[in-house]
Amino acid sequence: MLKKIHPSDLILRCFALRRDGYWVAMCIDLDLVVQADSARDVKRLLHEQIVSYVGEAYGEDERFAVQLLGRRAPLRYFAMYYVIKWFNRARRYFSYETAMPLPFAHA
Repeated sequence: MLKKIHPSDLILRCFALRRDGYWVAMCIDLDLVVQADSARDVKRLLHEQIVSYVGEAYGEDERFAVQLLGRRAPLRYFAMYYVIKWFNRARRYFSYETAMPLPFAHA
């Protein structure tokens, strides 16, 4: 029997980072990881893996769905996610660049 789904269960927390010339993306709520050559590809591959994993959990492995969908990444990856999220938010809201106003030369 499957548990009742809460709206917050429908949001999966993911992050991606560049490492040694390649990209790694992780879904910390399902403990899934992919690797690719570009940010775009790694995001696409992780999405495909999530779709496949959830499909299998509710398909052939339905009797184990609660365990499979409740599988979380180790705590250090949750910490990484929240640090990255904080930096993104800080950069988005507190940091920007602007041109230096230069006075015109007087004639």
